[in-house]
Amino acid sequence: MGSRSISAGIRLLAVALVVALAGCSGPPLYKGKPASYWRDALKGDDAELRREAITAMGALQVKEAAPELIAALSDKDANPALIPLLKDKDAGVRLSSAGALGQIGPEAKAAVPALQAALKDGDIYVRAQAATSLGRIRHDAGAVVPALIGALKDSSKDVRIAAAYALGEFGPDARSAVPALTEMGKTKDGDLKTAAAFSLKAIEGQK
Repeated sequence: MGSRSISAGIRLLAVALVVALAGCSGPPLYKGKPASYWRDALKGDDAELRREAITAMGALQVKEAAPELIAALSDKDANPALIPLLKDKDAGVRLSSAGALGQIGPEAKAAVPALQAALKDGDIYVRAQAATSLGRIRHDAGAVVPALIGALKDSSKDVRIAAAYALGEFGPDARSAVPALTEMGKTKDGDLKTAAAFSLKAIEGQK
């Protein structure tokens, strides 16, 4: 599976994020409030309450709340609720959280350190998605670019491809990655060559 396919899959997995948090059965109330209360809270103006509602939907397993969850997971104020999930024991939860943070984009810059750590995750798909999301957030090139260069040596091809494309998102700020990407471009693997070429052009400002 290529990194682009992984990214597409993450958008679907993000919808299931909250269901994955709770296992097979959940309580009828969360902090004394029913599911209907928390569904309404997802749409409210109170950012702190929206974050709490994301957790509540997981505890209550309200599958029919998927539309609201899609919107909530794209909310920059969901960051504090999503970042801790990058350390969840369930790889699916970590994967979904990494993907959702990437979808938020630059507004998720607070998640960068946690996503960097996720480049070392035991699950290859989590590592690949962490790389992709770091590219989408495009923050703190001084720390992130070296971490992505390191990911170019990952044992998984998917992670290497994701890291290469992510480096391209940083443009000229990823110039230190040129030697490693040039080396990657020498491989006979078409997917790796394409990723390296794309990023080298982006970094060097070519069209």
